[in-house]
Amino acid sequence: MRALQVTSHGRPGDVLAVRTIERPEPGRGEVRVKVAAASLNFNDIDRCRGKLVSVPTPPPFTLGMDVCGVVDQVGPGAESWLGKRVVAITKTALGGIAEYALAEAVSVFDAPETFDDAEATAFVLTFQTSHLALFRRGRLRAGETLVVHSAASGLGTAGIQLGKAAGARVIAVAGGPEKVALCASLGADIVVDHTTEDFVDAVLAATADVGADVVYDLAGGDFVARSWQCTAREGRYLAVGFADDDANGMTGRPLRMACIGNIDVVGVMVAWVDSIDPGMRRFGFNPFGRDVADEIHDDLLRLAAEGKIRPVVGRRVGMEDAGRALDEHEERRSVGRTVVEIDSHPPRP
Repeated sequence: MRALQVTSHGRPGDVLAVRTIERPEPGRGEVRVKVAAASLNFNDIDRCRGKLVSVPTPPPFTLGMDVCGVVDQVGPGAESWLGKRVVAITKTALGGIAEYALAEAVSVFDAPETFDDAEATAFVLTFQTSHLALFRRGRLRAGETLVVHSAASGLGTAGIQLGKAAGARVIAVAGGPEKVALCASLGADIVVDHTTEDFVDAVLAATADVGADVVYDLAGGDFVARSWQCTAREGRYLAVGFADDDANGMTGRPLRMACIGNIDVVGVMVAWVDSIDPGMRRFGFNPFGRDVADEIHDDLLRLAAEGKIRPVVGRRVGMEDAGRALDEHEERRSVGRTVVEIDSHPPRP
Protein backbone atom coordinates (compact mmCIF):
# COMPACT_ATOMS: atom_id res chain seq x y z
CA MET A 1 0.00 0.00 0.00
CA ARG A 2 0.99 3.66 -0.35
CA ALA A 3 1.77 5.57 2.85
CA LEU A 4 3.16 8.98 3.82
CA GLN A 5 6.33 8.31 5.75
CA VAL A 6 8.76 10.37 7.82
CA THR A 7 12.07 9.33 6.29
CA SER A 8 14.31 11.27 8.71
CA HIS A 9 13.86 14.05 11.25
CA GLY A 10 13.52 17.59 9.92
CA ARG A 11 11.16 20.07 8.29
CA PRO A 12 8.02 18.23 7.09
CA GLY A 13 8.35 19.36 3.49
CA ASP A 14 11.90 18.00 3.42
CA VAL A 15 11.46 14.65 5.17
CA LEU A 16 8.01 13.36 4.15
CA ALA A 17 7.75 10.98 1.20
CA VAL A 18 5.09 8.67 -0.24
CA ARG A 19 6.38 5.11 -0.08
CA THR A 20 5.07 1.61 -0.75
CA ILE A 21 4.99 -0.50 2.43
CA GLU A 22 3.34 -3.67 3.69
CA ARG A 23 -0.38 -3.52 4.44
CA PRO A 24 -0.90 -3.85 8.25
CA GLU A 25 -2.88 -6.68 9.84
CA PRO A 26 -5.14 -6.04 12.86
CA GLY A 27 -4.45 -7.79 16.15
CA ARG A 28 -6.77 -8.52 19.06
CA GLY A 29 -9.15 -5.64 19.72
CA GLU A 30 -8.03 -3.79 16.59
CA VAL A 31 -9.61 -2.86 13.27
CA ARG A 32 -8.12 -2.06 9.88
CA VAL A 33 -9.62 0.94 8.11
CA LYS A 34 -9.53 1.39 4.36
CA VAL A 35 -8.74 5.09 4.62
CA ALA A 36 -10.63 7.68 2.58
CA ALA A 37 -9.27 10.76 4.37
CA ALA A 38 -6.87 11.66 7.19
CA SER A 39 -6.24 14.92 9.01
CA LEU A 40 -3.01 16.84 9.50
CA ASN A 41 -2.20 17.91 13.08
CA PHE A 42 0.33 20.21 14.70
CA ASN A 43 1.47 17.09 16.51
CA ASP A 44 2.61 15.77 13.13
CA ILE A 45 5.15 18.60 12.88
CA ASP A 46 6.80 17.51 16.13
CA ARG A 47 6.75 13.91 14.90
CA CYS A 48 8.62 15.00 11.78
CA ARG A 49 11.14 17.01 13.81
CA GLY A 50 11.61 14.28 16.43
CA LYS A 51 10.50 16.53 19.28
CA LEU A 52 7.87 14.38 21.03
CA VAL A 53 9.82 13.15 24.03
CA SER A 54 6.93 11.11 25.47
CA VAL A 55 6.63 8.86 22.39
CA PRO A 56 10.02 8.58 20.65
CA THR A 57 9.60 7.15 17.15
CA PRO A 58 12.65 6.54 15.00
CA PRO A 59 12.13 6.92 11.23
CA PRO A 60 10.87 5.57 8.98
CA PHE A 61 7.25 5.63 10.18
CA THR A 62 3.87 6.56 8.74
CA LEU A 63 2.26 9.82 9.84
CA GLY A 64 -1.43 10.27 10.64
CA MET A 65 -3.50 10.47 13.85
CA ASP A 66 -7.14 10.51 12.76
CA VAL A 67 -8.95 8.99 9.80
CA CYS A 68 -12.27 8.32 8.15
CA GLY A 69 -12.98 5.21 6.12
CA VAL A 70 -14.57 1.76 6.07
CA VAL A 71 -13.43 -1.10 8.31
CA ASP A 72 -12.34 -3.90 5.99
CA GLN A 73 -10.72 -6.30 8.47
CA VAL A 74 -10.93 -6.86 12.24
CA GLY A 75 -9.10 -8.72 14.95
CA PRO A 76 -10.72 -10.87 17.66
CA GLY A 77 -13.01 -8.79 19.86
CA ALA A 78 -13.67 -6.08 17.26
CA GLU A 79 -16.03 -7.98 14.96
CA SER A 80 -18.93 -5.54 15.39
CA TRP A 81 -17.08 -2.86 13.38
CA LEU A 82 -16.58 -4.90 10.20
CA GLY A 83 -17.97 -3.13 7.12
CA LYS A 84 -18.88 0.09 8.95
CA ARG A 85 -17.95 3.63 7.90
CA VAL A 86 -16.05 5.01 10.87
CA VAL A 87 -13.87 7.78 12.21
CA ALA A 88 -10.94 6.64 14.30
CA ILE A 89 -7.88 7.73 16.20
CA THR A 90 -5.09 5.52 14.91
CA LYS A 91 -3.01 3.06 16.93
CA THR A 92 -0.26 4.99 18.79
CA ALA A 93 -1.55 8.07 16.90
CA LEU A 94 0.42 7.01 13.81
CA GLY A 95 -0.16 5.31 10.48
CA GLY A 96 -3.26 7.17 9.30
CA ILE A 97 -2.03 8.83 6.11
CA ALA A 98 -2.01 5.62 4.14
CA GLU A 99 -4.37 3.47 2.13
CA TYR A 100 -4.98 1.28 5.19
CA ALA A 101 -4.52 2.07 8.89
CA LEU A 102 -4.93 0.28 12.21
CA ALA A 103 -6.93 1.54 15.18
CA GLU A 104 -7.78 0.05 18.54
CA ALA A 105 -11.53 -0.52 18.87
CA VAL A 106 -11.66 1.79 21.91
CA SER A 107 -10.83 4.69 19.56
CA VAL A 108 -13.25 3.83 16.72
CA PHE A 109 -16.60 5.62 16.31
CA ASP A 110 -19.48 5.80 13.87
CA ALA A 111 -18.83 8.47 11.23
CA PRO A 112 -21.38 11.31 11.17
CA GLU A 113 -23.81 10.60 8.34
CA THR A 114 -24.17 14.28 7.41
CA PHE A 115 -20.44 14.79 6.72
CA ASP A 116 -18.37 13.66 3.76
CA ASP A 117 -15.13 11.75 4.40
CA ALA A 118 -12.93 14.86 4.63
CA GLU A 119 -15.36 16.59 6.99
CA ALA A 120 -15.71 13.46 9.11
CA THR A 121 -11.98 13.09 9.67
CA ALA A 122 -11.76 16.82 10.38
CA PHE A 123 -14.51 16.31 12.98
CA VAL A 124 -13.31 13.48 15.18
CA LEU A 125 -10.33 14.90 17.13
CA THR A 126 -11.27 18.56 16.90
CA PHE A 127 -14.78 18.20 18.30
CA GLN A 128 -14.06 15.37 20.74
CA THR A 129 -11.18 17.37 22.24
CA SER A 130 -13.16 20.61 22.35
CA HIS A 131 -16.20 18.93 23.91
CA LEU A 132 -14.09 17.22 26.59
CA ALA A 133 -12.26 20.47 27.30
CA LEU A 134 -15.18 22.87 27.44
CA PHE A 135 -17.81 20.79 29.22
CA ARG A 136 -16.33 17.95 31.28
CA ARG A 137 -13.06 19.67 32.19
CA GLY A 138 -14.05 23.34 31.85
CA ARG A 139 -17.64 23.07 33.16
CA LEU A 140 -18.78 25.73 30.68
CA ARG A 141 -22.39 26.83 31.21
CA ALA A 142 -24.88 28.98 29.34
CA GLY A 143 -24.35 32.68 29.94
CA GLU A 144 -20.65 32.35 30.77
CA THR A 145 -17.88 34.03 28.78
CA LEU A 146 -15.54 31.75 26.82
CA VAL A 147 -12.25 32.86 25.26
CA VAL A 148 -10.96 30.67 22.41
CA HIS A 149 -7.32 31.11 21.39
CA SER A 150 -6.10 29.95 17.95
CA ALA A 151 -9.76 30.34 17.13
CA ALA A 152 -9.40 29.86 13.36
CA SER A 153 -7.72 26.46 13.77
CA GLY A 154 -9.52 23.14 13.57
CA LEU A 155 -9.93 22.88 17.34
CA GLY A 156 -10.59 26.61 17.67
CA THR A 157 -13.42 26.60 15.13
CA ALA A 158 -14.90 23.60 16.96
CA GLY A 159 -14.61 25.48 20.26
CA ILE A 160 -16.46 28.50 18.89
CA GLN A 161 -19.33 26.37 17.60
CA LEU A 162 -19.66 24.27 20.76
CA GLY A 163 -19.53 27.37 22.95
CA LYS A 164 -22.30 29.03 20.98
CA ALA A 165 -24.38 25.84 20.95
CA ALA A 166 -24.13 25.78 24.76
CA GLY A 167 -25.31 29.38 25.09
CA ALA A 168 -21.97 30.91 26.05
CA ARG A 169 -20.68 34.33 25.03
CA VAL A 170 -17.64 33.60 22.83
CA ILE A 171 -14.61 35.83 22.44
CA ALA A 172 -12.42 34.45 19.64
CA VAL A 173 -8.72 35.36 19.42
CA ALA A 174 -7.04 34.90 16.04
CA GLY A 175 -4.34 36.47 13.89
CA GLY A 176 -5.07 38.42 10.71
CA PRO A 177 -8.14 39.58 8.76
CA GLU A 178 -8.91 36.24 7.07
CA LYS A 179 -8.96 34.37 10.37
CA VAL A 180 -10.95 37.13 12.07
CA ALA A 181 -13.60 36.93 9.32
CA LEU A 182 -13.82 33.13 9.65
CA CYS A 183 -14.38 33.35 13.42
CA ALA A 184 -17.08 35.97 12.97
CA SER A 185 -18.83 33.80 10.37
CA LEU A 186 -19.00 30.96 12.92
CA GLY A 187 -20.90 33.14 15.37
CA ALA A 188 -18.22 34.46 17.73
CA ASP A 189 -19.65 37.43 19.66
CA ILE A 190 -16.33 39.30 19.69
CA VAL A 191 -13.24 38.59 17.58
CA VAL A 192 -9.84 39.94 18.65
CA ASP A 193 -6.99 40.16 16.14
CA HIS A 194 -4.05 39.55 18.44
CA THR A 195 -1.62 40.91 15.82
CA THR A 196 -3.09 44.41 16.20
CA GLU A 197 -4.81 44.36 19.61
CA ASP A 198 -3.92 43.21 23.14
CA PHE A 199 -6.32 40.36 23.88
CA VAL A 200 -5.95 40.88 27.65
CA ASP A 201 -7.24 44.45 27.37
CA ALA A 202 -10.00 43.34 24.98
CA VAL A 203 -11.25 40.55 27.25
CA LEU A 204 -11.19 42.71 30.38
CA ALA A 205 -12.95 45.55 28.55
CA ALA A 206 -15.66 43.17 27.29
CA THR A 207 -16.25 41.76 30.80
CA ALA A 208 -16.03 44.97 32.88
CA ASP A 209 -12.71 43.73 34.29
CA VAL A 210 -14.28 40.50 35.59
CA GLY A 211 -12.46 38.29 33.05
CA ALA A 212 -13.47 35.16 31.17
CA ASP A 213 -15.08 32.21 32.92
CA VAL A 214 -13.29 29.74 30.64
CA VAL A 215 -10.17 30.23 28.50
CA TYR A 216 -9.60 27.54 25.87
CA ASP A 217 -5.90 27.92 25.12
CA LEU A 218 -4.62 26.14 22.03
CA ALA A 219 -1.67 28.51 21.60
CA GLY A 220 0.54 28.25 24.68
CA GLY A 221 3.80 30.19 24.72
CA ASP A 222 3.37 33.82 25.76
CA PHE A 223 -0.41 33.39 25.69
CA VAL A 224 -0.34 31.35 28.92
CA ALA A 225 0.54 33.93 31.58
CA ARG A 226 -1.35 36.66 29.71
CA SER A 227 -4.45 34.47 29.62
CA TRP A 228 -4.26 34.07 33.39
CA GLN A 229 -4.40 37.87 33.67
CA CYS A 230 -7.85 37.97 32.07
CA THR A 231 -9.37 34.82 33.61
CA ALA A 232 -12.15 35.48 36.11
CA ARG A 233 -11.72 34.60 39.78
CA GLU A 234 -12.46 30.85 40.00
CA GLY A 235 -12.45 30.77 36.20
CA ARG A 236 -11.06 27.78 34.34
CA TYR A 237 -7.95 28.05 32.19
CA LEU A 238 -7.74 25.03 29.86
CA ALA A 239 -4.26 23.90 28.82
CA VAL A 240 -4.83 21.75 25.74
CA GLY A 241 -1.87 19.80 24.41
CA PHE A 242 0.74 22.46 23.56
CA ALA A 243 2.47 19.83 21.45
CA ASP A 244 4.47 22.38 19.46
CA ASP A 245 5.29 24.70 22.37
CA ASP A 246 8.85 24.36 23.69
CA ALA A 247 8.13 26.66 26.65
CA ASN A 248 5.12 24.66 27.84
CA GLY A 249 5.61 21.16 26.48
CA MET A 250 7.39 18.83 28.91
CA THR A 251 9.51 21.49 30.61
CA GLY A 252 6.91 22.85 33.04
CA ARG A 253 5.92 26.41 33.83
CA PRO A 254 5.97 28.45 37.07
CA LEU A 255 2.49 28.63 38.55
CA ARG A 256 2.77 31.70 40.78
CA MET A 257 0.67 33.85 38.45
CA ALA A 258 -2.14 31.30 38.62
CA CYS A 259 -2.02 31.48 42.42
CA ILE A 260 -2.54 35.23 42.61
CA GLY A 261 -5.57 35.05 40.31
CA ASN A 262 -7.39 32.30 42.24
CA ILE A 263 -7.98 30.48 38.95
CA ASP A 264 -8.19 26.81 38.02
CA VAL A 265 -5.46 25.52 35.69
CA VAL A 266 -7.02 22.50 33.96
CA GLY A 267 -5.17 20.00 31.79
CA VAL A 268 -6.91 18.41 28.80
CA MET A 269 -5.91 15.55 26.51
CA VAL A 270 -7.93 13.20 24.32
CA ALA A 271 -6.71 9.60 24.20
CA TRP A 272 -9.39 7.00 24.86
CA VAL A 273 -7.86 4.11 26.82
CA ASP A 274 -9.54 1.40 28.92
CA SER A 275 -6.30 -0.18 30.16
CA ILE A 276 -3.28 2.00 30.96
CA ASP A 277 0.26 0.66 30.66
CA PRO A 278 1.88 0.94 34.15
CA GLY A 279 4.96 2.63 32.75
CA MET A 280 2.88 5.28 30.96
CA ARG A 281 0.79 5.81 34.11
CA ARG A 282 3.95 6.52 36.09
CA PHE A 283 5.00 8.97 33.40
CA GLY A 284 1.77 10.86 34.17
CA PHE A 285 -0.49 9.52 31.41
CA ASN A 286 -4.04 9.26 32.78
CA PRO A 287 -6.66 9.40 29.98
CA PHE A 288 -10.39 8.84 30.02
CA GLY A 289 -11.97 5.56 28.89
CA ARG A 290 -14.58 4.54 26.36
CA ASP A 291 -17.49 5.39 28.66
CA VAL A 292 -16.63 9.09 28.51
CA ALA A 293 -15.81 8.85 24.80
CA ASP A 294 -19.26 7.44 24.04
CA GLU A 295 -21.01 10.19 26.02
CA ILE A 296 -19.10 12.85 24.10
CA HIS A 297 -19.44 11.27 20.66
CA ASP A 298 -23.16 10.66 21.08
CA ASP A 299 -23.70 14.31 22.00
CA LEU A 300 -21.59 15.45 19.04
CA LEU A 301 -23.57 13.24 16.64
CA ARG A 302 -26.76 14.83 18.00
CA LEU A 303 -25.40 18.36 17.49
CA ALA A 304 -24.22 17.47 13.98
CA ALA A 305 -27.61 15.98 13.06
CA GLU A 306 -29.29 19.17 14.32
CA GLY A 307 -26.98 21.26 12.12
CA LYS A 308 -25.46 23.11 15.09
CA ILE A 309 -21.85 22.11 14.39
CA ARG A 310 -19.81 21.44 11.26
CA PRO A 311 -16.03 21.03 10.91
CA VAL A 312 -14.15 23.67 8.96
CA VAL A 313 -12.03 22.05 6.24
CA GLY A 314 -9.67 24.78 5.15
CA ARG A 315 -7.85 22.72 2.55
CA ARG A 316 -7.89 19.28 0.93
CA VAL A 317 -4.60 17.86 -0.37
CA GLY A 318 -3.16 14.62 -1.67
CA MET A 319 -0.40 12.64 0.06
CA GLU A 320 2.27 14.23 -2.13
CA ASP A 321 1.31 17.74 -0.94
CA ALA A 322 1.02 16.96 2.77
CA GLY A 323 4.59 18.01 3.59
CA ARG A 324 4.15 21.48 2.12
CA ALA A 325 0.80 21.79 3.88
CA LEU A 326 2.42 20.99 7.24
CA ASP A 327 5.10 23.61 6.56
CA GLU A 328 2.28 26.13 6.14
CA HIS A 329 0.71 24.96 9.40
CA GLU A 330 4.00 25.59 11.18
CA GLU A 331 4.09 29.08 9.69
CA ARG A 332 0.50 29.68 10.88
CA ARG A 333 -0.75 30.05 7.29
CA SER A 334 -3.67 27.64 7.55
CA VAL A 335 -7.28 27.85 8.72
CA GLY A 336 -9.56 25.12 9.96
CA ARG A 337 -8.42 21.57 9.32
CA THR A 338 -6.21 20.44 6.45
CA VAL A 339 -7.29 17.01 5.24
CA VAL A 340 -5.34 14.51 3.16
CA GLU A 341 -7.65 12.71 0.75
CA ILE A 342 -6.38 9.21 0.02
CA ASP A 343 -6.52 8.08 -3.59
CA SER A 344 -6.35 4.30 -3.54
CA HIS A 345 -5.94 4.12 -7.29
CA PRO A 346 -3.31 6.70 -8.30
CA PRO A 347 -2.49 7.05 -11.99
CA ARG A 348 0.26 4.69 -13.17
CA PRO A 349 3.37 6.27 -14.74
